[in-house]
Amino acid sequence: RPTYAKNWDWNRNYDFRYDITKGLNFTYNANANAYIYEPAGNPERETAEWGANRDTIRDEIYGLGSMSRFNQVSKLNYTIPINKLPLMDWVTANANYTGTYRWTASSRSTQAVMGNVNENEAMLQLNGNADLTKLYNKVPYFKQITTPKRASGRNSNNRQAKKEEATVDTTGKAPKKDYAKLIADNTVRILLGVKKASFSYSQSSGVSLPGYIYEPDYLGINAMTGAPGWGFILGNGDGILDNAINNGWITTDTTFNQAYSERLNETYNYKIVVEPFQNFKIDISGTRTYAENFSEYFRADADGMFQYYTPTNGGNFNISHIMTATSFKNGDELFENMLRNRQDIAMRLAQENQAWVDLGSPMVYDSIGHGYFPQGYGANSQDVLIYSFLAAYSGQNTDEVELSLFRKIALPNWSVNFSGLSKIPALKKIFKTINITHSYKSTYSISSWATNLNYNENDPMMMYDGTNIRVPQYDMAQIVVSEQYAPLIGLKLSLHNNLSPSLDFKKSRTVTISFINNQLTEAEGREIIIGCGYTFKDLGLIISTLGGSSKNANELTMKLDIGFRKDKTILRSIDENYSQISSGQNKVNIYLTADYDFSNRLGMQAFFRHDMTDPFIANSFKTSNTFAGVTLRFSLTQ
Repeated sequence: RPTYAKNWDWNRNYDFRYDITKGLNFTYNANANAYIYEPAGNPERETAEWGANRDTIRDEIYGLGSMSRFNQVSKLNYTIPINKLPLMDWVTANANYTGTYRWTASSRSTQAVMGNVNENEAMLQLNGNADLTKLYNKVPYFKQITTPKRASGRNSNNRQAKKEEATVDTTGKAPKKDYAKLIADNTVRILLGVKKASFSYSQSSGVSLPGYIYEPDYLGINAMTGAPGWGFILGNGDGILDNAINNGWITTDTTFNQAYSERLNETYNYKIVVEPFQNFKIDISGTRTYAENFSEYFRADADGMFQYYTPTNGGNFNISHIMTATSFKNGDELFENMLRNRQDIAMRLAQENQAWVDLGSPMVYDSIGHGYFPQGYGANSQDVLIYSFLAAYSGQNTDEVELSLFRKIALPNWSVNFSGLSKIPALKKIFKTINITHSYKSTYSISSWATNLNYNENDPMMMYDGTNIRVPQYDMAQIVVSEQYAPLIGLKLSLHNNLSPSLDFKKSRTVTISFINNQLTEAEGREIIIGCGYTFKDLGLIISTLGGSSKNANELTMKLDIGFRKDKTILRSIDENYSQISSGQNKVNIYLTADYDFSNRLGMQAFFRHDMTDPFIANSFKTSNTFAGVTLRFSLTQ
């Protein structure tokens, strides 16, 4: 008997845009994926089964098919006219809101029982930029001292020379310099060094609601019931689960087992460009990201009453940080500082807990901490370890460290570039360019956190059985702080004889505290890269082929980099106050390249690389690897 595969898809797309004002516009995009359902089999014509199939297909066509997926996006963009205000043309800002709605059908066989999945998402974005140079230029004096002097043309030089000759001092005395004005001008120039600033903020939230028994008819709304509501399809998910249950939009099948979920993401970034004087630029930036996810199961019982099960809340967190105070301190010293910090941190945390104070401020001897600790805040308490760790490795005192897991203010990171040395006449004779660079980036992150199911907000002194450890509000596997100097100092030179030496010193450190085994992992790396390049101008090569020979005269660029790197990973046990090297190595890299372009389409690179490693631990072996070869590049683009 033959088998028939029948697919009739009916997809519809809708697009709409309306410019409400010059700076405010609205866009709407939607797509509906549907199919024409046709019963199985291929009955004989004019039979009852054939007629029933025909009627089913006709009804499907008149009803625009069976919906399998519906997506729509409503977006409102607004260019905030703040720059139209008097004296505010140096500021620009814009905001946009995006509401997303998604409906996904379950399989046809279970759709009537298990319902469908309703999802929405709301995204709000704010962006602001400030060009402070425009602000400074509103004051003539500021504009004069902050505007770089341009090189004069030939005619203007002649005119200036004639003017100077006409006003020359016949006494032969050199004009006096006004040092007070010179100092004042440079001081103001430094104070006006902030040239640009930008800030961006975004928040996205969404809901996933399974078990929804209706289909969307127009703009995501069910025509018969008005479900799931205009607020939901535009991105607002507040109270949707209770609202759906109260209005009968959710399946009451007792075997339903899908989870309702909510999600929230918040991110902000800022950047500031500082140029205190010409050829000296500092980029300052910071970022913060917070993510939270909530889920719980719900199901109707035999009486149609809904019950809720296993609510869980978790997420992750990342924020820019500063660890410069301990960048060059010994790791053993920092670890000892962390262990010493525990008693002071425990006392601070206990004093902020009114329940502990109401109990009479009880103290308990802790055998691990070798001293008396507040009840509930033992030496191995998660909260105590977190802030002791942050204080020690951030270089803060125990009374200064912020007792907050999810910090609000992103600390600044920076990069520095200075290229002004080549302007000095003595150096300008030797060097074409001299660039000095420095960069620092640090982060504090919680890779994963979740609400503690044992935590009771009505009993903030609840402790784990048989311990002096209070049940924390959050459970987390680990916290990571890291920093990278990339580079700590970098020097790139370019000489007039086409020689280009360079030097980079890089440093990195990542410290992880694990609450699963109360262990610290400290990974540190240092690297020095010495490089030198040389460019051969108009190097002629004769290429012979069957059709003859041709001569090319292009640049040959050769570069040699020698790197010396030291990596070391140390495991530190908090319970046993014990440290050991778990891995690490000394590494030497030699990398030589030669690049030559035969034309603007065809190029070649010859390379040689030699890596040597010398491990610190006895169960690893010295290794040496050599790579060499030739790479041909051919571009088909114009």
